Amino acid sequence: MAPIMTAPTARLSLAVCLSALLTACASIDAPSAFVVEPPAAQINDRFSEDGLTSPTPQYTSSEPRIYIDEGQLEADAPDTYTVVRGDTLWDISDRFLKEPWLWPEIWSYNPQIENPHLIYPGDVLALEYVNGRPSLVLTRKGQGRVDTDGNRASDGRVRLYPKIRSESLDNAIPTISGDSIQQFLVHPRVVTADVINNAPYVVGNYDSRLISAVGHKVFVRGKLNRDQTSYGVFRRNKELRDPISDALLGYEVSHVADARLLSTGDPSAIAITRNKMETMNGDILLPTHEGSVTHTYIPRLPSLQGEGRIVSLVNAIAQTGRDQVIVLNIGSESSIQEGDVLAIETRGKTIVDERGIGGHEKVTLPNQRTGVAMVFKTFDKVSYALVMESTRPVMVNDIITGI
Repeated sequence: MAPIMTAPTARLSLAVCLSALLTACASIDAPSAFVVEPPAAQINDRFSEDGLTSPTPQYTSSEPRIYIDEGQLEADAPDTYTVVRGDTLWDISDRFLKEPWLWPEIWSYNPQIENPHLIYPGDVLALEYVNGRPSLVLTRKGQGRVDTDGNRASDGRVRLYPKIRSESLDNAIPTISGDSIQQFLVHPRVVTADVINNAPYVVGNYDSRLISAVGHKVFVRGKLNRDQTSYGVFRRNKELRDPISDALLGYEVSHVADARLLSTGDPSAIAITRNKMETMNGDILLPTHEGSVTHTYIPRLPSLQGEGRIVSLVNAIAQTGRDQVIVLNIGSESSIQEGDVLAIETRGKTIVDERGIGGHEKVTLPNQRTGVAMVFKTFDKVSYALVMESTRPVMVNDIITGI
């Protein structure tokens, strides 16, 4: 058994342990909080299924057991929880732990489970106490098979046994809510100056209208790929600049409409198939990526050197909070990857110490951690992150650091 150590400010994240499906981990200085032990002997229990009941809830301990520091356990944590469609890993974490957090290192521990970082609806999480220590056991409930003694137990009931099942990846519960990030995965929201300057653009329509809507045929100049039939229509918005160097990071663009390519040429023709706003001359076309959308991420420690800043709040003006999207001034060029979990900090204010030197000594207060965000989309110089936790309003120019 290997003790797990953490820094005093670190918090545990069941989301990561769940997303890794019983993983082992290790880190730095402090009392043990999480321990993963090798598989124990199997408990001779049975599942209930399809109206066939057994005397007590049935689970198996044939998989590794994750021990939880009791101080981190929620007072009203359930004894068992069955995963349902619509859950996220972060939601499940909140049911068991006071402070869901990313754990420093994870790796797959049970090679017998295919895709061990995924959890599916119907999987059962059980909180069990072994020698007074709370532990979490995950059981994957499969289709039952009957006993060899004529398919019936001695009490006349069909005896059902758990077994590992195969599931489509699309059926796994997401790490974070898809509703919050869907539009950012399908449609680009930050583009470079080169993309703006080189993208195909709307030049007009047959009727010389200033605006176009669903069903209208619109003409476009610029290079279009005839093999790419689905496009988004976008309008350039504000510049994104680095708050420290003032370097141009890119441009935010608004999704105006969806379009289908009708023909290529000079000009090419498109048909507006869906619109959020009216299409206008000068709007640009960019390909959409509906086929590559995923909401399943494996939370991880970032390889961030130094710190970043929040440069924009999506769908907010001055401040934002949990389940909202923020734009960071760090991207793939800063080694940021999808799944990186980052801390949000508010810079400490400078105050005057009236009892200090000269009666007006200035003292800068330490930065205060105010939230946690997880990156779900990266570009070269910027990235999107979803605020997972916030204790105070999140604002532009707040600091982004590693956990």
